[in-house]
Amino acid sequence: MKRLPALATLALAVTLSGHVFAQQGAPAGAGGNPPAPGNQHMHAFDAQTQLQRLTKQLQLTPDQQAKIGPMLQQRDQQLQSLHGDSSLKPADRRTKAMTIMQDSESQIGGVLTQEQRGKWKAMREKAMERMQEKRGQNVPSTAGSSGG
Repeated sequence: MKRLPALATLALAVTLSGHVFAQQGAPAGAGGNPPAPGNQHMHAFDAQTQLQRLTKQLQLTPDQQAKIGPMLQQRDQQLQSLHGDSSLKPADRRTKAMTIMQDSESQIGGVLTQEQRGKWKAMREKAMERMQEKRGQNVPSTAGSSGG
């Protein structure tokens, strides 16, 4: 049952990172390029947009923005590099992505006030719920009856 929290964490990580892994079909070097016409629903690695969202929702100070911006950029660069690494198995890539996200969350949490951390936690929980609902619509439930 340890898999469920790990998958939930990964789902949250993907949601909060701007849907990094939604670019699975994109070529490895497509990081800074705009999405192809057929892939406009996919999100690019965009720390600036993420910083703007956090600034608005958490009312970040200019000092906090100056500290968190580079953290988001570093995280996105690491995730983008990881995405382009075809030498890793998908499970290893997910594990490494989760580690990157957890490290980033820890760094960002250290810059926030207690009140902001509470709001941020609620934001992440809400994102997790949305991700689970989305996955629930796409995956039939096997936890119910066994059929017959």
